[in-house]
Amino acid sequence: AQNNYISCGFKVKSEIVIPILVNGENIGQIDIDSHTVNPFTKNDELLLEFVCKKVAKLF
Repeated sequence: AQNNYISCGFKVKSEIVIPILVNGENIGQIDIDSHTVNPFTKNDELLLEFVCKKVAKLF
């Protein structure tokens, strides 16, 4: 949890954000919100990191 977090909606209870990095530069991110507390697993994080790495190779 971050104390300076600002939600994009009042129903959002959790969020996972994975950067898309190209040559060390953040060119974007996958950002997923949930209305459920703590829905994201380590496997979710690993899958999203895998996807972001694949997307980064397109640039």
